[in-house]
Amino acid sequence: MAKRGQSIYNELFDQLPIPERLEPRSIAAMLDEKMAENALGSRHTDISAKKIKSDSNRIDISAVPAGRKTSAAFRSIASVAACAALVLGVVTYSRTDTATLPEEPKNPGGAYANDYGDVHKTFAKYYVDDGDKRTLDDAISDIEHSYNDNDNDAATAVNPPAETTEPAGTEPSPTQTTPTQTAPATTEEPAQTDAPDRETPAADPGETVDERDDPAVISDSLPLPENPAVVDNSDAAFGNGFLLRRDGNILRIVTSVNGALSYTDNIFPSYDGFSSKTLAGFYADGTKVVAVYTVETTAGTAPAQDEPRDGVVGELLDSLYGPAESAVGVKKNEVEVCVYDILDGKAYLTNDTVQSGTLIDMNYSNGAVYLVTAYDDYRGSPIAGVDDLENYVPAYTVNGEKFYVSAPDIMIPDYVSNTDYTVISGITVDGAVSVKAVVGYEGRAVLCNGAVYLFSYDNAAGTDLTSVRVFSLAGGSVIYNGFTDIEGVALGGDGISPIGDYLAVTAIKKVDGAYVTSFGIYDATMVYISGINFPAALTEAERAGSTLILKGAKEKHIIDLTNINVPVLLENVPAANPAEGLLNFNGGYVTLTKNASGQLELSKLSDDGAGGLKLEHKTLVCRENGADSKALRNNGIMFVSGDIVGVPYGFFDGLDYCYRYAVYRDGAEGFALVGETEIHETDEAFEYGKAVLNGGVLYIMSDGRVSAAVVGNSLAVIGSADIIEGAHSAHS
Repeated sequence: MAKRGQSIYNELFDQLPIPERLEPRSIAAMLDEKMAENALGSRHTDISAKKIKSDSNRIDISAVPAGRKTSAAFRSIASVAACAALVLGVVTYSRTDTATLPEEPKNPGGAYANDYGDVHKTFAKYYVDDGDKRTLDDAISDIEHSYNDNDNDAATAVNPPAETTEPAGTEPSPTQTTPTQTAPATTEEPAQTDAPDRETPAADPGETVDERDDPAVISDSLPLPENPAVVDNSDAAFGNGFLLRRDGNILRIVTSVNGALSYTDNIFPSYDGFSSKTLAGFYADGTKVVAVYTVETTAGTAPAQDEPRDGVVGELLDSLYGPAESAVGVKKNEVEVCVYDILDGKAYLTNDTVQSGTLIDMNYSNGAVYLVTAYDDYRGSPIAGVDDLENYVPAYTVNGEKFYVSAPDIMIPDYVSNTDYTVISGITVDGAVSVKAVVGYEGRAVLCNGAVYLFSYDNAAGTDLTSVRVFSLAGGSVIYNGFTDIEGVALGGDGISPIGDYLAVTAIKKVDGAYVTSFGIYDATMVYISGINFPAALTEAERAGSTLILKGAKEKHIIDLTNINVPVLLENVPAANPAEGLLNFNGGYVTLTKNASGQLELSKLSDDGAGGLKLEHKTLVCRENGADSKALRNNGIMFVSGDIVGVPYGFFDGLDYCYRYAVYRDGAEGFALVGETEIHETDEAFEYGKAVLNGGVLYIMSDGRVSAAVVGNSLAVIGSADIIEGAHSAHS
């Protein structure tokens, strides 16, 4: 980093050799001549530089890929190109050698920019810096290679000593040990015929249309989805007097007055000829609706430059940033947040905010949606100078008016491993926007606990450290809340994952020349709570519920995270949970299966005290052999509350599809049928799925209809609304 009072240009030219014809004075003279020709009337920046021995041999840069640093000669040209780029921006920006760097913040770990010149200078410095740019992924890759090729008996023992479970509030010590605990033995589960496939359902990627053709031929059984994991598209949100139903990228508005339902309006994403949008999430809050879309835009051409970049300067800039024509057909990602008022069942757009970058995470709290994006597709053409904000500063629009993230809201870390951005924003339903950006994104951004945690590599001190920057989220505002270092290199993926109000972080470090994997649990302010050390380089982390599996090339360890204050190292792979995929229900579990005759059965199970399950009772839901239910592939489709369970199912009755929703009450004598509702349709869009209880009313969902019911001594349907036009049958 340049010293205070010293131009960064001095530092660059002191370090890098430059051919005489490309010395700063020669470039400055050329630019002065061009500026005079264009009558720009602006003075050029006075750049002082050390005289370097001339080089009569021209360096051919045409064969060097843009953006790569393959030799010292190429880096020399890159340095001049960076300076030329800065000079090109002098029309409205100039600086002197007496300019000072931003003051250090109260919290270490970086400084906010004073102006865009500081950001632009960081980009130029980054591209001409001879030092290796190391990210967390780079460091992990180096560790894997070094560890796997190193016969370090201390670190790769076949039977390493048992590890320590550290007491809360103390740093882990790799030298202490404690006996391990073993998972309970597996007990055989009661035999069940045709157990359901319990794959977790994925979001429905299907294309949605308003009109659906009636099936040409009705089969003699219910149609199964092409992808068995995609079994539910009944996402719903409730506002004041209305509910939202997701139908692909469309939100259907259904008003509800004392259970009387009416389908009143749709919310569609807006499109133009160059973008595609996908509904990423939606929220209802009072009379407000917030819809969040991911947007992918294909630019037909690169942003135009004021003048063609011919000659030496054009050659230099193209070698550094890439030629403008390379941006043809480039895809840019954004996130759009649309806020609507719902009045008399109709949606009225009140605010539309678009943020640069690819969506990483989002949530909604107290009238504000918070977004985290990775912004790495900003450079559509060579950076023309400080004022070319489009090509190096994140942007956002509010109701069509474009803004760039202000320089004082851009944090520049002391060590920059790349020039991608992490952008964090808070957008209220009233239209207020708070945006912060951090130079550098390494794929490790976590949103939880009302805060965003950014992890990045930091070797500025000469040791392997993972930097953690924390931004608090409250009232729609994004506020920098501090910085800390974790010793070692943090793993990606499940190596960093939230556990309730805590963060679990796995990192690799060196202790006495040997690699150690350090697992730690931290609170919301990154204060260490507990952890375990392993004498090995475990570079893969996989989280499954309260279990974390850490694997390396030569060994594997499993941690039970049930008690975050005392994580337990398990000696063996834990037995499969026999209740996995089942719903907790009335002191036990409930599941829907098919028996040997192909009939639907509802069963209640409970723990048998030996690590297995026992059958309490069951009931036959449907005697039809061709009956099917979305709940067979995902038990979570069933509705459970107290001693009530709701089961959707259907079958072909010889003429059309009979769709039913049955509600049972669990008691000492077993399941008792409370009641059921049914409809006959020729369109599978009316197959019942999830049900949601809101305001004492049970809303039973299908893609084509919403029904409202009250559960008491019987099931009473008090209203329904068709979302699509059905083909009702006279048959009942």
